[in-house]
Amino acid sequence: MRKNPSLTARSVIEELGIEDIPSIDIADLIVYHNGIVNEKDLKNSDGRLVMKNGKSIVTVDSKIEFPQRKRYVLAHELGHMLLHSDHTASFTDDDTTLEGYKKGPQEKEANDFAAELLMPAEKFSKACERKKFNPQLLFDLANSFNTSITSTVYRYIDLGNHPLAVFYSKQGKVQYWKKSKFMYYKIPDINKLDVPRNSVAEEYYRFNTIYRNNDIQEIEKTTWFELGKYDNNTPMYEYCIITPRYNSVLSIIWED
Repeated sequence: MRKNPSLTARSVIEELGIEDIPSIDIADLIVYHNGIVNEKDLKNSDGRLVMKNGKSIVTVDSKIEFPQRKRYVLAHELGHMLLHSDHTASFTDDDTTLEGYKKGPQEKEANDFAAELLMPAEKFSKACERKKFNPQLLFDLANSFNTSITSTVYRYIDLGNHPLAVFYSKQGKVQYWKKSKFMYYKIPDINKLDVPRNSVAEEYYRFNTIYRNNDIQEIEKTTWFELGKYDNNTPMYEYCIITPRYNSVLSIIWED
C-alpha cells in the first residue's frame, strides 16, 4: 500500500513536535530516521540515496550554491526514505526529478513530501492571503519558509491566490509546464521544442539577456498560450528565474 506523501510529512512534524518549520534541520531528520548524510562533489546530480536493510546513506552535492536548495534536496531524499523503504533501492536526483517533470510516481511523491514538510499547506495558504501577486511575493515567501525560490514557485501554483503558469526550459528547449487550476488558457504542445519567439526566455538563450531586480517584462498572451474562440491577445507578464548551473529558465507567466 502506497503511503500518502503529505500525510507522511505531517506525521514527521507532529511526531517530533516541530513548530518552527523554517528552522528544521533536514539532515537531523535523516539521521533520526536511520540515515547518514554526506556532502561531496557529485557528477551530474544534486542528491543521491542508497537504502538497504532499513538504513540509508544520503549524499548531497557540495557544489550547490544555496543552502535552501540543499535543504530541498535533503527533504526530497527523506521523502524517498519514508515513502519507498519497502525494498532495497537507490535514487539519483537532478533537475529532472527535483523540478518535477520527470515521469514516475516515486519522484512526484518525494517532491510532494518535501513541499509539505518545508511549506505546510495550511501555513503556506495563510501566508498568501490578501497579498497581491508579484515576483517579490515569491521571494518573500521563500525567505519566510527558508526554501528555494523554485520550490516556492511550484507551491504557489498549487496553493497561491493568483493564477500562474510556469514553463521550465533547459538548453533552450521547453521541458515541462504547470499552471494553476484557475489559469484556463490552453497551452500548445511545446514540450521539447524551442522556447517561444518573443519570450523573455528566448532573450536569455539568444542574447544572454538577464533582467535584474525583479524587472517584469510585458509579453503577448499568444507568446505562451493558444487563443480560444473568445480570447483576446491581451498583455501578460513574464518573469524568469535563471539557473546557469543547468542552463535552465523557469518562466513565470501571469496577468493582472
